Amino acid sequence: MDFGKVLGRAWEITWRWKMLWVLGFLAALGQGSGPNPNYSLSGDEFERYGYRLGDSAEQFFALLSGLVLGLICLVLIVAIVLWVVSVIARGGLIAGVQQVEEEGSTSFGKAWSVGVRKFWTLFGLGILAALPLILLIIIGIIVLALGIFVGIGLMDVGEAAGITTIILVSIICGGFLCCGLFILVIVLEQIRIYGERAAILEDLGWIDAFKRGWEVLKDNLGATIILWLIFFAIGIVIFGISFALVFALAAPLLGFLFVVDDPGWLLLGPLCIGGVLGTVVFALIRSIVMAFTSATWTLAFREMTAMPEHPDLDNLEIIEES
Repeated sequence: MDFGKVLGRAWEITWRWKMLWVLGFLAALGQGSGPNPNYSLSGDEFERYGYRLGDSAEQFFALLSGLVLGLICLVLIVAIVLWVVSVIARGGLIAGVQQVEEEGSTSFGKAWSVGVRKFWTLFGLGILAALPLILLIIIGIIVLALGIFVGIGLMDVGEAAGITTIILVSIICGGFLCCGLFILVIVLEQIRIYGERAAILEDLGWIDAFKRGWEVLKDNLGATIILWLIFFAIGIVIFGISFALVFALAAPLLGFLFVVDDPGWLLLGPLCIGGVLGTVVFALIRSIVMAFTSATWTLAFREMTAMPEHPDLDNLEIIEES
């Protein structure tokens, strides 16, 4: 595989069709982001909203429980919506690159519609990729519990023997479980990455796509490892750039703190502006990285499976929509 060609082409597509950035942003929503409420009641608020709303502690705690339950339900609904949007956007990113390669153009609507159509396939593929991981965790917990049970039983013979057994089982089981989970997570994630492309590019069902993902990974293990190392190096560079941006955004604020002895409320404005700018910059970086990474894996999959190369876009009318 010509890695330079694949990476260069992925960046060309990412930069030219900036609507992929929007899909990249939406795809990133389901990866660790979401609402994080953090609110506590002070003594005055407790009195105001507690005993003034109810005649007894039972009524207050019933009201509080209802509010907490409602908040949990709201958070779950938002998280599910973000996850659904993320899955559709991942499919859209793959479809967008495929449309560029086969048709010479793409649009948000065309790419998004493919993601919507393939949502349940991608959903089933994700479940298949998660099942071995869940099974390994369950087996590890069972083995650990049995080891502890045996160790407790051995305490009747000798306390030292029982404690030693529990410690050894915990170390061995924990070590194998951690190592096994680490390796399994990487393998399953890569199968999912290739499987999603097989589902969209080859129009396969979720079971066949999972099998195809494993087949492509097995046949192209060396190229896959090299791409992982390349992305690791790119990640280090992006981290350095992000750190420099944080410093650049924070420098004026730090200078303001040194100049003003007691900033007080004056500090609120710079903090808000810096927070908004930082959020926008990092969201933009993450969106571009997500689009570029997805495009790279899609082009790599096309080359690994010997799909036709992209048309000569210089002789085509470029349709760029966002």
